Amino acid sequence: MGKKVLIIAEKPSVARDLARVLGKFNRCDGYFENEQYIVTWALGHLVTLVEPEDYDPIYKKWLIKTLPIIPDKFWLKANSSTLKQYKTIKKLANRSDVEQLINACDAGREGELIFRYIYRSIGCKKNFKRLWLSETTTEAVIKGFQSLRPGHEFDRLGYAAEARSRADWLIGINATRAFSVRHASLLSVGRVQTPTLAIIVNREREIRNFVVEDYWELFCTFQKENGQKYMGKWFNLEQEHFFKLKEAMAIKNKVEEQHANIVSIDQKDILEKAPLLFNLNDLQKEANKKFGFSAAKTLAVAQVLYETKKLITYPRTDSRYLTNELSKTIPQRLRALAGLDEYSWFISFIGKNNLSKRYINNSKVTDHTALIPTNVKPKLESLSSDEYKIYDMVVRRFLAAFFPPARYEQTRVVTEAAEETFITRGRVELDKGWKVVYEPVQEIKENDSEVIVPSLKKGETLQVVETEIQEKKTRPPKRFTEAGLLTVMEGAGRLLDDADLKEAMRGSGLGTPATRAAIIERLLKVKYIERKKRTLVPTSKGETLIDLVPELIKSPEMTARWEKALADIEEGNLEPGKFMDGIIEQTKKVVDLARKQETSTQVGNSAASNVESLGKCPLCGMAVVEYQRSYGCSGFRQGCQFVIWKKIAGKKITINQARILLEKGNTKKLKGFSSKSGKKFEAALVLKDGKVVFDFK
Repeated sequence: MGKKVLIIAEKPSVARDLARVLGKFNRCDGYFENEQYIVTWALGHLVTLVEPEDYDPIYKKWLIKTLPIIPDKFWLKANSSTLKQYKTIKKLANRSDVEQLINACDAGREGELIFRYIYRSIGCKKNFKRLWLSETTTEAVIKGFQSLRPGHEFDRLGYAAEARSRADWLIGINATRAFSVRHASLLSVGRVQTPTLAIIVNREREIRNFVVEDYWELFCTFQKENGQKYMGKWFNLEQEHFFKLKEAMAIKNKVEEQHANIVSIDQKDILEKAPLLFNLNDLQKEANKKFGFSAAKTLAVAQVLYETKKLITYPRTDSRYLTNELSKTIPQRLRALAGLDEYSWFISFIGKNNLSKRYINNSKVTDHTALIPTNVKPKLESLSSDEYKIYDMVVRRFLAAFFPPARYEQTRVVTEAAEETFITRGRVELDKGWKVVYEPVQEIKENDSEVIVPSLKKGETLQVVETEIQEKKTRPPKRFTEAGLLTVMEGAGRLLDDADLKEAMRGSGLGTPATRAAIIERLLKVKYIERKKRTLVPTSKGETLIDLVPELIKSPEMTARWEKALADIEEGNLEPGKFMDGIIEQTKKVVDLARKQETSTQVGNSAASNVESLGKCPLCGMAVVEYQRSYGCSGFRQGCQFVIWKKIAGKKITINQARILLEKGNTKKLKGFSSKSGKKFEAALVLKDGKVVFDFK
């Protein structure tokens, strides 16, 4: 029997693509096989870090005295929901005819982690290589297999991935338990989600504390000798409005019907270049502004266009640039779009034009290039409405890069009357340029209106023919839309004072392009925030959490330090062990801070606000509350499975009986139970090892 190579993809759809390209495979249970290759797949995180109670049963109970939980060695376990596929991979990897593996998981830190956790968990020692793909078209897959790289070349990426995974476990597990137990309510804490929540809470408090002030603006209409008019707004070197009406009135009276003259004229052509190509963050922001799509929805649609339709490159990218090598494939990509009514005119305009060097930069491409269309000719009629919207955005942003800049004439005129100065700003579009292809959604600012200014000369004399005072009010900052929040998350380094940390977060921010959508959805799921129309608003529970957690947890600083350290690990400038030593110290500090806090009475119950606690959970110490069919632990979202069913063996358990059981550990003998055969019996209920059992004595 010939030797074979086992290929492990991250998802079944990618495995099918690889098998299709490599050819002549038989479909088996959980894998494909031909004479040379076996192609199988993970199902996301097939192997994870174990839970605290897997190290020691004492950790089943959430007790502050058992914190911090810091394992001497991190253990792995197969995800119980995908155990069958895990066993399939383990069996295949241990086959005697398999001499080598190929890591075909997604090309990035998380893909590397998924493969390496599986590889270590199954105890595999065989050599492996790395397949690195940014798109799953036939040509890309063939080229990828022709340029496989030794697995050890990605060891540093693997070290960084594992360090990130372990650090998140330490901070997440310990901080969540510490603050939850201390304040008797489930408080989910995370390295990225908590600072993101803090950004939303801080904005809401800015809005709430904002004091509206009235102010006034003074406008003058000036007329030339030939009757042409234009308007200017009063200003001086310090301000463009008045906070006292009488001051505006005084200047209004001063300039009325006075002569005026042109102090300065500044006219110039402005060239606005097409935006850089899409990365995931920009795609999510634009789709949110244009269509109201959530970040999670945009990612899901883009993933289908990448995996299933083969129409766009890998969406989970943070780059806005292409490599020199990929730019050579542009003609094929343009040909795939030619002939389609939506794009044919644009393609004909582009002709043989090359993409500007502005969009091609090897040094600014990390794991993946910018998001662009592939060379697969689309069948637009087969796309859903949402798929078409996202695909069309990607195509148009790509095509726009070949077009000339948009051109504007910008005018700035300063007019003087009675020693008071007035400014006139004008902006007139002369050539749409790239905007004939792709018109981005932009917020219209108050002074952005296009004003056509008549022909003027410096020193020219005019007449003030009209004055007007407009009353206005100062406005608070706006609540975040998902687009706005994604912008802040991406540029979170700007919130820091430390120059080195700012630099560390320049290319990363809070979370990654692949995780930001999930972070927002997580905050919604645990009811720390809620959607109001298109904006994100914190709940009282979310605000209380931010008041409780220390600055260390809610500031982007910790993430910045992590990202700098993880980048150093990838580059070989920092050993993972040293990074983990620092994380352990942080973990101890967070637990100590929680331990010393005064207990808060403001935290809403994790299940619902103002729900009465029946007692403490015997497993984790959290509050037990009433649900529809049970009296259960409020820490169920963190994995606590303690429950007293409202109906046990046919008997209804009252809320008072549940309360007594929690308080004393047992009830008196109760009547009304029925066996499976229908026989009636009496018994007391007893708590034993966190479970409710019968006591017939």
